[in-house]
This record gives sequence, C-alpha cells and structure tokens, in this order.
Amino acid sequence: MIHPRAALLVCMVLGGCALIDQTTFAPAPEAKPPATATAPAAVQPARIDPRTPLAVIDFASANPDYRDLLHYAVGAAEARDRGVQFDVVAVTPSLDQATSGQIQAAGVMRSMLQERVPAARIHLGLQTDPALTANQVRVYVR
Repeated sequence: MIHPRAALLVCMVLGGCALIDQTTFAPAPEAKPPATATAPAAVQPARIDPRTPLAVIDFASANPDYRDLLHYAVGAAEARDRGVQFDVVAVTPSLDQATSGQIQAAGVMRSMLQERVPAARIHLGLQTDPALTANQVRVYVR
C-alpha cells in the first residue's frame, strides 16, 4: 500500500510536468511586434514574409506565362513531400490593388488545382509591400 504522503508527493511532482507530443518540438510561433504608442496599428509598416518563395509570379505585364514555372515548382515540392501545403500570397504595392491581387492569386490557385493539388492544401493570403511597382503572387511551402 502506498503511503498517503508519498502519493501526495508524486501528484505534486507530476502536476508540473507536461506530456510530450508534436507541439513540444514545433517551432515557436512568431512573436508579434509590440504596438507603439506613437503610431496606430493601421499605420505601422507591413511585415514582409521572411520565407523564400517557391515561385514568384510578377504581374508587371498583363498576362504573364507562369504555368510551366508553376508546374515544375509544384512537382518538385510534391516530390519531396506528397502532403505539402502551399501558401499562395498576393503581394500588392498598396491596398488599392488588393482586389486585382486577390483575382491574380485565385488564378494561380486554379492553375495549381489543374496540377491536381487538392484545394485543402492551398491557402490564400494578401500582403502589401510599398517597395513593389506591380502586383506579384508568391507561392510558399508551409
């Protein structure tokens, strides 16, 4: 029979432990930059995605031919991991071009669907980058 004090000690020691699972080894989420008192959140500069894109499609011309580039990029990513997830991000110089950027990103997504990438593995996004002169769609691997 276990002594009551020993049982209490075991419960106290194990109460501070955490189970080890996949989240234990996952990278920590990005810290959000603190809001400053001098500038409202809407005026703060946009945070540019630090990841290296798998493909960048520049919409400086009206109808860029990106299907071959996308075919090879998606094929290479899926060769490494069959369940790879993709972020398709429209990047525009300002919010004035957000609608056209969303339409362009949806077109890239449709092209990826034609490459037989399931819709559940494609995630759309929108960012602004004032350094750009034309819209871009960037494809990232998650």
